[in-house]
Amino acid sequence: MADIQLIDLWKMYGDVQAVRGINLYINDGEFIALVGPSGCGKTTTLRMIAGLEDISSGEIAIANHVVNEVRPKDRDIAM
Repeated sequence: MADIQLIDLWKMYGDVQAVRGINLYINDGEFIALVGPSGCGKTTTLRMIAGLEDISSGEIAIANHVVNEVRPKDRDIAM
């Protein structure tokens, strides 16, 4: 596994803010759980990390490599 960094990550659907400015650092080998009420952006965040959902702004880095434009199959991660 590798470190994952979310830096000021946003997802907008028109005027709707689905994910608003997330900053998160996950260390190599660390286990985390995203919890929150329905509709708060948990699944959208995971889909952005996996590359299944485009980000509106911000940066996703895996193993210190920015993957914003990397295709899902080339990110070498699974969710």
